[in-house]
Amino acid sequence: MTTISPSVPAQVAIADYLQHGGYDRHLRKLRDTLETQQQLMLAAIARYFPAQTKVTQPSGGYFLWVELPEHIDTLKLFSLALAQGISIAPGPIFSATQRFRNCARINYGQPWNKETEAAIALLGKLIASL
Repeated sequence: MTTISPSVPAQVAIADYLQHGGYDRHLRKLRDTLETQQQLMLAAIARYFPAQTKVTQPSGGYFLWVELPEHIDTLKLFSLALAQGISIAPGPIFSATQRFRNCARINYGQPWNKETEAAIALLGKLIASL
């Protein structure tokens, strides 16, 4: 007697999805969504962060590299933001020599909504307090 592995129906469904363009449609929609979210995040940063802020505009992924004015310590900002339920990645964690102290990586991969906008506004207030 032959037993059929439970993974075979899943493999057939995946093959059908790939063969009929489902994955390509998914990727196009994901790219469009991330591009929109990136533009919304860039606009919010321009609105709420100091005028001297510089931001990368990557052609892929879902992170922005934000360079704040020199006097801003993103390790301190990280602690203040985390206490408010906001997570950023402070620049020094990306350097073996503790460079990028005034830089942070910010994720724009989450859906844009009122809460996200409010978090960026609050992050801007925290930056102003440093």
